[in-house]
Amino acid sequence: MLRTPFKFYAPSGVGAPRPPGTSAWTGPAGARCHGGVAGLFEREAVQNAPAKFKREARSRLKGVKQLPWEVAMTAEDAAKGLGSFLGASDIQPAAVLDLTKEQIHAILDETTNKGNTALEKALYSHADAVTTRFFGDEIYYRGIVEFSNVCKNDCNYCGIRKHMNGVMRYTMPVEEVVEVARWAFENHLGNIMLQSGELPGEARLRYLTRLVREIREATVAMDRSARGDAGKGIADSELGMAVSLSVGELPRSDYEALFAAGARRYLLRIETSNPDLYKALHPHEMSWEQRVRCLQDLKDVGYMIGTGVMVGLPGQTLQDLSGDIRFFKDIGANMIGMGPYITEEGTPTAEAWGMQYGSVDKKAHMKAMFDLTTRMNALARTVVGNANISATTALQAIDPMGREIALRRGSNVLMPILTPTKYREHYQLYEGKPCITDTAEECRRCLNARITMIGKRVTDSVWGDPPNFLKPIVGVPVAGGGAAAVAAAPADVAPRSLHTLACPVALTSRNKPATGARPLQGSAGLPLLHTTSRVHTRRCGGLLGGSKAMRAFWSSAPPSAPASAPAAVQPLQPSTDRGSDVQRINIGVFGVMNAGKSTAINAITRQDTSIVDATPGTTADVKVALMELHDFGPAKLFDTAGIDEEGALGNKKRAKTLSTLKECDVALIVLDGLRLLPLAAPGAAKAALRDALKWELQLMQAAEKHGVSPLLLLNTKGGAGAGADASGAHARIRELVDPAGMAGWAAIDLGAASVQSKGASVDVPTALSGFLQDGVAASRARETAHSLPSAVLSPEAAVFLNIPMDAETPTMRLLRPQALVQEEAIRHWATTTAYRMDLAAARSGDPQRVAKERARFDRALEPLLKHDGPKVLVTDSQAIDVVHPWTLSADGTPLVPITTFSICMIEVRRAIAYMRAFIFCQVSFGQSWALCQAGLCANPGRTLERRQGYGTHTLALRI
Repeated sequence: MLRTPFKFYAPSGVGAPRPPGTSAWTGPAGARCHGGVAGLFEREAVQNAPAKFKREARSRLKGVKQLPWEVAMTAEDAAKGLGSFLGASDIQPAAVLDLTKEQIHAILDETTNKGNTALEKALYSHADAVTTRFFGDEIYYRGIVEFSNVCKNDCNYCGIRKHMNGVMRYTMPVEEVVEVARWAFENHLGNIMLQSGELPGEARLRYLTRLVREIREATVAMDRSARGDAGKGIADSELGMAVSLSVGELPRSDYEALFAAGARRYLLRIETSNPDLYKALHPHEMSWEQRVRCLQDLKDVGYMIGTGVMVGLPGQTLQDLSGDIRFFKDIGANMIGMGPYITEEGTPTAEAWGMQYGSVDKKAHMKAMFDLTTRMNALARTVVGNANISATTALQAIDPMGREIALRRGSNVLMPILTPTKYREHYQLYEGKPCITDTAEECRRCLNARITMIGKRVTDSVWGDPPNFLKPIVGVPVAGGGAAAVAAAPADVAPRSLHTLACPVALTSRNKPATGARPLQGSAGLPLLHTTSRVHTRRCGGLLGGSKAMRAFWSSAPPSAPASAPAAVQPLQPSTDRGSDVQRINIGVFGVMNAGKSTAINAITRQDTSIVDATPGTTADVKVALMELHDFGPAKLFDTAGIDEEGALGNKKRAKTLSTLKECDVALIVLDGLRLLPLAAPGAAKAALRDALKWELQLMQAAEKHGVSPLLLLNTKGGAGAGADASGAHARIRELVDPAGMAGWAAIDLGAASVQSKGASVDVPTALSGFLQDGVAASRARETAHSLPSAVLSPEAAVFLNIPMDAETPTMRLLRPQALVQEEAIRHWATTTAYRMDLAAARSGDPQRVAKERARFDRALEPLLKHDGPKVLVTDSQAIDVVHPWTLSADGTPLVPITTFSICMIEVRRAIAYMRAFIFCQVSFGQSWALCQAGLCANPGRTLERRQGYGTHTLALRI
């Protein structure tokens, strides 16, 4: 039966007084409307809402035939729909289901990648029925006060991270926060969330305990005064406002002190249940295990605990998200908050996002992540049951009606922002955060409108305790077969990997999966999260800019072949090299002192090219040798100094060695078997071996950074390590130095007269030459992929190269990425312009120096801007903070597509490597880079992460 149409009432002190039985935050008790009812109530809600909300709502709802939050099925039909997919016919309406991780993954895969809209509607409707079962049509408010943006952590995704530029730090005075709490209590909010950056220490603990205590004391006194005689006999613990905290990881003793002061709830987001992904997102001082320990400490102390994750992180998979739902269930989360990952300019994860998703329509991508987030909310409600689940503000940043939709897909909590407006703009965790200019009163009226439109109502002055704190629901196990069982465990799919997101394909009809391959797309055609390591490599866009023209420009590049086998990757323009087209390949030999580098050089060249002596540090400088390699033509060999030499001279040698590596195509890294094999013996401490390999690891990292193909040669001097477990010792060394198995590997005694190679006895030069040939072939295979989009690989194209040079730039040559891009453009007859930017002048505080450099840059760039054919500007990544603003028009429109040499190299690295197929996903994380490889041939399903510790200038690239 329809009830009296809802009316909004003016808040206290504004306009008419409230009618009896209402509050500033709620309408008449029981007043509600249903999302499916023809627009009478919605129109009234919009009409009485703040002007800003009316504009948003009218725009969002214009012309829609079905309201976006409308529940599509009855509870009975929803249960049948889920049961049909899960192979269980006995699922009851509104039942809490104890789904396994595999079943959760099957639902996510079916709705996300296969576009099963019927299952999606059943999931949403069932989640809404479960919500109604435990909460009726009530919505809980939790007012949030962001009292400080000071933080000690450098989380890679956060807009208030420790080293975030341009953030004005603040901490609200205790008295000001207490005054906000008083206002909230007067306006019938029962719960306040105090949120800040993480700052453990005695001073912050004193601040927090005082703050919690004073809020409790003030609101308890207000409550007793309002109740009068009716409040007699009620304990203080049952009065006033509930205080929730979200202030990060603290010692257990601090949690106990805050609990004693009066706090009863604590939100500590886990961000992901995948420890490896967590590690990639956070500084090394933070660990996933410590995060979980803190949550357990909070439970033990007596808090109601809340946690949550971000959806759509670079490197995240549907398997990760399935694990997140089980994590909530297993840890007993009382409050759950999930929001889509939204980039914040200036953060490393935003740069990673740009590298991974730079070629897709960002709006369409974020819409897909919005839908995935609400699927996660619906699954959390279905699996956990009676916990509080927030409709996060981030959803509204994507869809103006985002929180309304979430409230009909499993959520039951809204968090109005009570932070005074003078502070809000300085608490920007992500771009586009809504409501930062709204007053608390405007927020109140806006949320009233949102809740009324969807047929829900706000409970007045309640703490909103999650029912599962006292009475958790176990849920009904679903032991069915059906489509879910088939989807959960396909016989031909290897175990899932941790980081399997390939660069997504651009939104264009030209990008089609290979024959027989299942397209990894959602119902809207958008490429979404991969579910296992068996994914298809697609061409990744690298343009930095958000205009449609720029996206279309990059997506015009044809897709590369699927990475299913080496033979699948063909040169884009096959031809026979002749004359000057024959490229010389550069091969460097690297390692620690006395590893056998010079011996290897002499064996390769079959002459005494380098001096060989047992004295450490014999090779004092880079020795160059020229030769011809069978089947590959001319080669330049570099014999380098030992990378591990100490002292001032050793530092100079090391710098020269690493500089040489930059210009190599292949890096032959020689490992000293005499030194390493005893440490790899059975029972030996793994830590000692890892420490002994630190220099080789640094070389591997540098090779990955510069797109160099590494080869690992274990020099088993004098038969070192020979014995029953020789192969085991070799495997232990290789596992540590090359856990992904991405580099070629050989174990050869360089001092022996002959060795066994492919079942035959050959001399060392022959064996070493054959090993080197394989590495060269792998390096050449990499170069079949273009570093630039094909649109600018033509005689009609213009390419502008911005190449700042610093003290580390080698003389007489460019760095490999710069040389590769320029050579490729010229080889395809494109017109190139090389420009050396004076970064010191561009970044100086002297306006005249800046203006002079800007004028010089503009003059050089003018021909490119006037060019009416395909064009692109390629810059060194360290100059992007200058190039980006200098290539915008007065109204902020990009004047030319821009990318970086590093992003161009991603395309090369993503090609066939070492005669096997890999997916490479390069992500910038603060002062380190991660290169994730998902082996698709020799090691199907295996994904490992390699970390590199070199510094790099990081800046979010505008998408």
